[in-house]
Amino acid sequence: MTESAYSDGSITVFMTCIFLLLFALTGAVVDSARYFGSGGYVKASAFGADVAVYGRYNKELFSEYGLFGYGGFDGQGEGDWTADYREILLKNLQEYPEETDTEVRIPKTYASVYQMSAVSVKLDQVNYLTEEKYFLKQLKKWIRTEGVRNMGQELLEQIQGTDHGKKEKLLEDIENAERKSEENQQKAQDQKQQEEQKDAGKEQQSTAQEEKKQKTDTAKNPLDFLKELLRDGILSLVCDPTELCEKEIDHREEEVGNAGGNPDRGTREASVSLDDPAWDSGKSGMRILGKFLKQSDSMWNDEMLEDQGKKGLLLMYASDKLGSYVSGQRGCVPYGLEYLASGQKNQKDAFAAVVNHLFLIRTMINFLYVEKDPLLQAQSLETATALSAALMAEAFIPVIQKGILLVLSLEESCVDIAALLDGRRVPVFKNQSTFQMKYPEICMAGKSLFRQKMCHYPKMNQKGAFESTAGGLGYTQYLGLMLMMNSWDKLCQRTFDVIQYDLRERYNATFSIDRCICQTKVEIIYDIPTLLHYFAGEKTFGKNSASGTSGLRRKVCVMYGYS
Repeated sequence: MTESAYSDGSITVFMTCIFLLLFALTGAVVDSARYFGSGGYVKASAFGADVAVYGRYNKELFSEYGLFGYGGFDGQGEGDWTADYREILLKNLQEYPEETDTEVRIPKTYASVYQMSAVSVKLDQVNYLTEEKYFLKQLKKWIRTEGVRNMGQELLEQIQGTDHGKKEKLLEDIENAERKSEENQQKAQDQKQQEEQKDAGKEQQSTAQEEKKQKTDTAKNPLDFLKELLRDGILSLVCDPTELCEKEIDHREEEVGNAGGNPDRGTREASVSLDDPAWDSGKSGMRILGKFLKQSDSMWNDEMLEDQGKKGLLLMYASDKLGSYVSGQRGCVPYGLEYLASGQKNQKDAFAAVVNHLFLIRTMINFLYVEKDPLLQAQSLETATALSAALMAEAFIPVIQKGILLVLSLEESCVDIAALLDGRRVPVFKNQSTFQMKYPEICMAGKSLFRQKMCHYPKMNQKGAFESTAGGLGYTQYLGLMLMMNSWDKLCQRTFDVIQYDLRERYNATFSIDRCICQTKVEIIYDIPTLLHYFAGEKTFGKNSASGTSGLRRKVCVMYGYS
């Protein structure tokens, strides 16, 4: 062979090597672009699947309580979510999946540039609505949207109703004037009848006065009030106990197979709670006050302030969504706020617990006033001295005097509670003008007298928690203070109890708030065929028995949920 022939052959071999290298480089670039581009394509499809699945949220939960959650009814949970997600994802990938035992295979007829196969979906992480982080996130969202709108609407109603309030005040003044006129006429008629009785004869008059005196003495027995209070409790003196609801709310921790995301729920104890046994002790009020003062120097740290802030958000939410004795029933739970404060399953017991603690608080405050009022001190001392002389027990004068003042404080507290339950505002600290029970009326205590006295306090609207406290506090505001004394964990769990009970009664008996999903993390694994898969090292999956191809395997993680 000539030298020219050898030269031409060398060029041919050289060009072949060059073309092989160019082909390999082109293939590597194409494979790399397809590999990384498939990740973005899958993430976009996965995002669309997330939006579609989470769009199937629990409509009743949102409409009634403004909370988002997937499932909860009829046992829907992780399995249903995964099935819905896989179906929508594969449709978003523009494929018609063929089911196998372990994976979903995309047919070879798929004409996209990626040629993905063996797509599998795994639910890697699930978060529930009942988890603190996610419930708090939705609370903040509600405050920024619906909560602000509700407060704005309330303010507008107050502004628009100013003139209406003046009209109501005018009508009330007219009614009071008419009532006083009728009372004056009645007094005049009574005086006329008394004069006629005097003229009829002294003996008849004496008999009538004696009978009247006997009835008065019976009615003015100071022990009757204490007996009635001990026998029937405070409820019989301030409201009608027969009209109270006695539904029972099931505690969710008692359910078998609780699927919530808080395995250690309810383990943290409240610092002061209405269901704390300390409340039942004789010195509970002073004990709690002393404990609070001792801890005041160290309790207001950053963690404590954050906890109080969270409870404040929950209080605003609960005041809008849950009912109470004063604000009225909302849903199937008439005393939802009372349940949050006390934790009593029976609704009547929950309300009674709140009223009893209100009574304790008001009695302590009223007793502090009567002990310092000079007029009441002098009057009670005079009575105590007379009683001790009759009993020949002068050494017990201070004890008897304290007992008289305590009874007066209890009666004043009954007036306060009756006013609070009637939606009125009661001054926190009393003075001579705001203290309703007069000393001569100490032996005339009764439900009718309490209701008469409570009318001296001003009315407040149903959402008085957002009103000024200059004129005193209302029932909702006292209830808010009791709620703040509970721990964040207890308030959350009791809120979930109320929501679950209400939705079960009104919509579906199978509802479980612990199964409401609010965020998920999905792991998507798929195979993508390559031209030069042998350059990929350990990333290669080899020859797939289902698809008959070889290439690369990639994993994509996607997290999405309600925010």
